Amino acid sequence: MSNEANQDSSAKPTSVSSSLPNSTDPPTFKQIYATLRFCLRYANSTANIFNRLITLLETTDIITITSMLPKEELERFVPMMAQRMTRIRMDIGDIGKFKTLSQAGGVSELPLIRRCDLVPPKLRRSDANKSGQLMILGQLLPRLEHLNMQASIADPFPVNLRHLHTLIVHQSVYQEMLDRICDNCPLLQQLYVRNEARPNTSLDIAHIVKCEQLRDLQLPLMLHTPVAVCYLKNLKTLTLQRQQLWPDMDWLPIVRDIINAKRDSLQRLSLDGAWLTIPLDLHLLQLYRCWALRDVLLSNCKLADPTGHVSLPLSCQRFSLMDCSVSTPLYFLRNSAQMQLLELHKCQFANRGGKLLMELLKQRQRLPILNPLQLHFSDSTPLRSELLSWDQKQRQAWEECLQIRELNDYKMNWKQKLATIIMTFGDPVNYTPDLDQLNEFSHLTPAELLRDL
Repeated sequence: MSNEANQDSSAKPTSVSSSLPNSTDPPTFKQIYATLRFCLRYANSTANIFNRLITLLETTDIITITSMLPKEELERFVPMMAQRMTRIRMDIGDIGKFKTLSQAGGVSELPLIRRCDLVPPKLRRSDANKSGQLMILGQLLPRLEHLNMQASIADPFPVNLRHLHTLIVHQSVYQEMLDRICDNCPLLQQLYVRNEARPNTSLDIAHIVKCEQLRDLQLPLMLHTPVAVCYLKNLKTLTLQRQQLWPDMDWLPIVRDIINAKRDSLQRLSLDGAWLTIPLDLHLLQLYRCWALRDVLLSNCKLADPTGHVSLPLSCQRFSLMDCSVSTPLYFLRNSAQMQLLELHKCQFANRGGKLLMELLKQRQRLPILNPLQLHFSDSTPLRSELLSWDQKQRQAWEECLQIRELNDYKMNWKQKLATIIMTFGDPVNYTPDLDQLNEFSHLTPAELLRDL
């Protein structure tokens, strides 16, 4: 016994420091387990090494490691884990096992854990083996706020996850499950329903109105009752996605209904048409009715000539095309006197590519503009050739209406995934401005204002 004790005491100074590698090298499973065993045998419960170990265990297979601990060490470690752990990552099929381990350590719940990542099972399991797992999870983690469900699950969404602020569902989402989420999670601020396993499912989002705190919402493109989003007063970002061919024009009425329902607060619309099957007629989205809309950003779209006279609202200040095919962007700039930035990057022009800049200049000269239009373009031989044909004096003379800049190695400056539509909302513009508060021109008479114009 004395020899063993001497050997243990001599090993203590080197084992803790040498078991875990430097911060640049992630520790292996064996290193974490060996260090944990050593610390549980010799280190004080308040030692900082336990903080580092628990931080590592938050993103690794904690179930396997704790299940390998002897009973005495498990009973010591589980209470420390409950007092320090703030997030956990586990197999969806191991939730019941984790509950058993926690109870064996004398802990019924882990109240400090705020985030949980549920990953698919290592071995293929049937949905029956996962029945009731989310209910058990809610019992173990009563204060859970962030749940990332990467695994598919057929469970009804339980009522004991009411503190969730963020929910991400990657795989299958059934109508009943979505309704239960809306009923049982009134504090949700971020909901991402990606439905990667069932992309053709059309969900009815009528119950979404119960999540009044929602700020960020991601849904499949094909929906029923899309106007329900107009009741979400706190909504800032709505993302619609479909990673398959978009069904002709069936998606367009859904998006148009949402745009019309939020037309007084829609500030920015970005659309990637990588999976569009027919040319996009921008006029059919009725953006011209959105008097708060400032930015329209399109990528990977083949644009049809607008069927109406106006496609963009008077409030629009930025119109960006990236990897788009269009006959001429002039169609979209009619009556856009407030437009400040036009971006044409890697675009193809079917008609009048060699005269586009001159026609754009003439169009701007006919409008009652207050500021010159900034035109940024890249990877366009026709625009570069026409710009080089203008001499320096012409450019300076026309800068009051149009300022042109060619960019090299341009990268898209807005975040946009393929085949997604992103809408950004702000405070609703549903009031008449108080002219008495516009002090800048309050001292001028109408005649003086007309003279200045």
